[in-house]
Amino acid sequence: RLKEGFSKHYSENDTPGYYKILHSLEYLDGELSSLEDNLETKQNEMELLRLHLNSKEHFGFLSSKNKAMQRTFTTAEKYKNSQIPILILGERGTGKEALARVIHIRSEKKGPFIAYDRSMEKNGEKNGERQKEWPENSTLYLPEVSLTTPYLQKKILELIDQTSPTPPRLMISAKQMNDLEPKVIKKISLIPLQMIPLRERKEDLLPMIDFFVREFSKNEKNVLDFSPSTLNKLLEYHWPGNMSELKLEIKRILLDYGDKKNFTIDVLPEKIIGSSLKELYSIMDAQESLPMAIETLEKKMIIEALIKYKDNKSKVSRELGISRSGLIQKVQKYGLTRAYLSKFSDTNRRITSRNSGLMSIN
Repeated sequence: RLKEGFSKHYSENDTPGYYKILHSLEYLDGELSSLEDNLETKQNEMELLRLHLNSKEHFGFLSSKNKAMQRTFTTAEKYKNSQIPILILGERGTGKEALARVIHIRSEKKGPFIAYDRSMEKNGEKNGERQKEWPENSTLYLPEVSLTTPYLQKKILELIDQTSPTPPRLMISAKQMNDLEPKVIKKISLIPLQMIPLRERKEDLLPMIDFFVREFSKNEKNVLDFSPSTLNKLLEYHWPGNMSELKLEIKRILLDYGDKKNFTIDVLPEKIIGSSLKELYSIMDAQESLPMAIETLEKKMIIEALIKYKDNKSKVSRELGISRSGLIQKVQKYGLTRAYLSKFSDTNRRITSRNSGLMSIN
């Protein structure tokens, strides 16, 4: 293209070095073509890599950077069209029903997804009737079977014996395998899928917080509207209620403090930030001057760290970010002898040890 353009506007007779320029243009044209080919190849490679990474981290509308969760996604994808019943194990709030719904959506099942309702169970027990055949090509999800009456576990066996040419795909959720009746386990083969508790997949917390914040603020806010110290405490919390608890907590913050431009640590409840941080505010309010408040807080933090590490001053000094000799001087200054520390009850020791996270706040 460069050669054609040059030849159209210039001639051999009136252009010095015509052939030299022409050869140079031919060389440049070849180099440009080669670069275009290489760029296209690299773009294709990057797209394949992106798809490969996404296939590991995403399963339908679910996503996770946790390796164990990605293994669950891989197994679910492998067996999405199998008629073998699936057993989804995990604590409450980990998203077991969400996983079941994604498997149904990604499968070849064209029928409805039916989450078994407790009212069906009660009516069945009351009337003593056998459930009619379920819709063809449906997926029947039986949630938290260990929390129901023996009627539901009996229902599982009935479904397995169903003679319909297109029986429902059965998915069961439970906290653990031994929550199922031995008869159920013996009667059927199950594909187990494990949902990982949130405390063991902390790498997913920030993306989840961002997702819920955007959802409840209608995309007016995101995770960057939370201060570093606030995010730090959310990451440290153990989330016993898993994703359900996280979702409710973010929803509460957005409802209670929706007018805030930035969410600071005061929007968090005591269960997350710990009683010691709540005490920090009371310490600051109770003291007449800043030096007195700092001294009171310093003493309290040293006491908590000494109890946490059982008077191991090397560990305490590392946690508090001071030298060992500096720590010993402060211990002497405040009279923090073993006898003084022994006044704390075992309950107080557990509380202060669990809530001594002040130094991790940015």
